[in-house]
Amino acid sequence: MIESLKALLEDWKETRSVILGFLDELSDADLDKILPRKNLNTIRLQAYELTLFQRDIVNSLTTKSVDFEEEYLYKNISKQALTEKMAELDTKLEESLELMDGTEMIDYYGQQRNVHQVISLMTGHEYMHIGQIIAFCYATGIEIPESISEPMALEG
Repeated sequence: MIESLKALLEDWKETRSVILGFLDELSDADLDKILPRKNLNTIRLQAYELTLFQRDIVNSLTTKSVDFEEEYLYKNISKQALTEKMAELDTKLEESLELMDGTEMIDYYGQQRNVHQVISLMTGHEYMHIGQIIAFCYATGIEIPESISEPMALEG
């Protein structure tokens, strides 16, 4: 894998580890606590949506076009199933990036973006949800796991 994609993949792994930390350390009750948001109003649903977005990005590495595949978002998916799906998608992501030379262009909702931009967009999307989840934890009294709060220098 070329160095620039390797670096983006390492950034992705670090970002993904935060979501995995929430899934691993929060109770089902906390994952399903209703948040002040219209849709994707639980941490579990936000994590599920992240798998859908990543699936579409990973598929685009082969098809060269990001196409959001509508899927029923409001289904009860276990922590284990979410974790397994994320691991599967992360493996596919790494395998796809291994085959790339960094010049690949992808149609991202009608705009041509290079593979670096698309991976960066995926990571940014994940961090946007992490920020929401952290804010919702503060707003609803969900204790942020120390494995997340400590390295991110978050206050209690």
